[in-house]
Amino acid sequence: MPSIAVANFSEQGQDMVIVIMDKAFAQANPNLQEATIGQLQARSNACGLKGTVALVWDVGGRMDYLVPQPWHDFFHSITLEDVRARLNAEIRW
Repeated sequence: MPSIAVANFSEQGQDMVIVIMDKAFAQANPNLQEATIGQLQARSNACGLKGTVALVWDVGGRMDYLVPQPWHDFFHSITLEDVRARLNAEIRW
């Protein structure tokens, strides 16, 4: 059964399911990126995880992200290492 590790936590009253993507994800077209979020959100919900899916990836040693606009300040303040340290759940399908 395929699975992907996620960081599932609440920050500033917002429930998040953060998925670390391969750096090639940055090159995907926006439609594919949005479809990926939708698929992972559905799988996350099916697994009983609470929160909105947020995607992060490495870009030359720094973290880039695809997250709701109100979360940008928070994601700008953390690193991929911070996310890796908080991996605590899995999405399985």
